[in-house]
Amino acid sequence: MNIAIRMSACIVATILIGAARPAASQELRRITLDEAMDRFVRNSLELRLARAELAEVYGLTRQAAAVPNPLISGTWEPLQDGDRSYSERYLNLSQRLEWPGTRGARREAGAHATKAAEARFLADSARLAFEVRSAYVRAVRAEQEERLLTRVTDVFREGERNAQRRHGEGDLSRYDLQRIRVERVRYETRLADAVLVAVAARRALTLLVEPDVEALELAPADTLGGTPPAIGADRDVQTIVGRRPELASAEASLHSARAASETARRERIPEFTATAGYKSQSDGFSGAFLGVSLPLPLWDRRSGAIEAADARVIGAESRLALAQRQVENDVRRATDTYRSLLRRADLLSGETADLLDIARVAYTEGEMELIQLLDAADAFLDARLAEIRLRTDLWTGFYDLERAVGGFGVPAREMENGR
Repeated sequence: MNIAIRMSACIVATILIGAARPAASQELRRITLDEAMDRFVRNSLELRLARAELAEVYGLTRQAAAVPNPLISGTWEPLQDGDRSYSERYLNLSQRLEWPGTRGARREAGAHATKAAEARFLADSARLAFEVRSAYVRAVRAEQEERLLTRVTDVFREGERNAQRRHGEGDLSRYDLQRIRVERVRYETRLADAVLVAVAARRALTLLVEPDVEALELAPADTLGGTPPAIGADRDVQTIVGRRPELASAEASLHSARAASETARRERIPEFTATAGYKSQSDGFSGAFLGVSLPLPLWDRRSGAIEAADARVIGAESRLALAQRQVENDVRRATDTYRSLLRRADLLSGETADLLDIARVAYTEGEMELIQLLDAADAFLDARLAEIRLRTDLWTGFYDLERAVGGFGVPAREMENGR
């Protein structure tokens, strides 16, 4: 029975660890956070999409300022009555004439739309850069937890071996032996879960910074030790809010909507089309001619377009007010979170780093029982996990605060250059 239990525990642990390990074909490469950010700027698919959307707005803005093309046409009209024939030939050139200010209003709407798109691009780049930094921190955390669990699980493996020996010598009860085996299996399971989490964190980081490369797994080279500086926590909220690209985008969108509304009103007035040409007849008569056409606004008076444009203005005003409140709340939330993390970080003393080694020495010298050693390992794990999570949360809070105060945006010109 004892042999069966021990073999079952070993088999379960081996299966869990083996299933959690990445495939051998995956190349593991370590990179620093700066290298990860450089690769993100060059390779990010989402950033590429944001760049394409910005280029689309640039094109639409240039198109909005274009002058309508002239229209050239030719006509030949042959007529016949019995043996008599007659023909006329026309060569026409037409040009639609816009009222003064219409194209200017359209260009103004396009210019503000461009500013809104550029601000959205900066907001997207800041958000995506924060995601990369957060993914890097999660990968650091996952690997540190995996290494910690590996270390503690080794203690339980050694403890089970010692327990089996002592049980055979009659120095350890069957209950204690079974308890140690159960704990060993529990830690093997936790280690297997930690391995899976670490693999998933590395793959998530790889997807963000090297999405086009297969069979590659990027791992963090930085440990993110120490604590980040206490910056930005005491700045004026309104000053910070004014720098956020989301707010600039909402303001530009409002100006664009107002200009588009003015354009819709100007387009309600019918525009002339001037025509000039040359006519020649088969009887020898010929000459130039001029003409003017003007649509009659009997059925379509553009009232629907004006109503829609006015609704867009109201929507843009609401989005601006909403963006103002959202940005303010975001800044306060990031500030409060970082302050709280800094206060908790003061409790990090690093004194738990050697506790497990001390306990193992005490056990070796006979000053501690095996069960006490395993209890010490369990307490050591909880303490170290709390430190790892607090420290990585602190770095995530730092990066979140930098994003909230307007940092980490990738300049549009760098994106256009494909940096």
